[in-house]
Amino acid sequence: MFRFQDIPPDGDPSSRIQEFQEVLPRLLCCRYWWMAEWRSQQMSFPYWRLYWNRSGKAKVVYNKTIYLEPHRLILIPPNTPFATDIEGSAMDQSQPYSLKGGRVESREMEEKMIGDGTVLHMFIHFTLGYPFDTISPEIFLFEATKDQKQLIHSITEQLIHGRVKFNQPGSLELYSLLFSLLHQIPVDAWRNRILDSRVIRGILHMEENIKEIEIANRTLAEIGGMSVNAYARIFKEQTGYSPRKYLQKMRVEKACNLLHHSDLSIDQIASTCGFSDRYYFTRIFTRTMNISPGVYRKNGVLIN
Repeated sequence: MFRFQDIPPDGDPSSRIQEFQEVLPRLLCCRYWWMAEWRSQQMSFPYWRLYWNRSGKAKVVYNKTIYLEPHRLILIPPNTPFATDIEGSAMDQSQPYSLKGGRVESREMEEKMIGDGTVLHMFIHFTLGYPFDTISPEIFLFEATKDQKQLIHSITEQLIHGRVKFNQPGSLELYSLLFSLLHQIPVDAWRNRILDSRVIRGILHMEENIKEIEIANRTLAEIGGMSVNAYARIFKEQTGYSPRKYLQKMRVEKACNLLHHSDLSIDQIASTCGFSDRYYFTRIFTRTMNISPGVYRKNGVLIN
């Protein structure tokens, strides 16, 4: 038992040190679309996706087929190579990718499309920071609760009215929906991604300073309280990458997010992600993704 007669200097009456896993969520986009075509053979991107459908016969496939229905919500972790399609679509099935759709602009439009059997699709793209973005590939399926359905109704209402700037209550609704699902992911899905705290501190330093062209191994080793060689060895043992290769991977993944979810020029994206110039960025990105930044943006960017 503790008894205090003065307010503790730091406001915490306990001296017991606690550690918490930091979550750094970042919303990339939130849309509510009608879709006449939605076919892809392999959708694999370095960010999370939340999907909910108001109507239609859309499906996603990764190890199993999941149909998107009004009572279901799904979460897809980063780098999960899933496929999509709309059952009964008249499009050419030989095409590897085809998306035809647009924003749902009114409840009247929504009701008409429901009657026509058109797919109505809400999607949210987001990241959580390390280590949550390194969860193993999977598709997590949830039955929507009453509270989640209320959140979805409020969010889609804002989207239907063309909301592009979410205020504090609107943003909190989005985060509430995300976290109401994330905490339902089975504990075992996260366990294989627990790393040494010294490696985690280095990765967090990379994230916070990714715009810097040079992040030296010596700096990371000092943060971890180790020699350069010892730190490089434990880092590779735990992540499968050297610190330099891991940083390069992080830079390319951030560039993927910006190419899909920003109107920054390729020069600006190169600078934001810590590449010395556009030409070096293009070379590294193309070698990593097997596609140039320009083509990647053209094939994947979502407008409206």
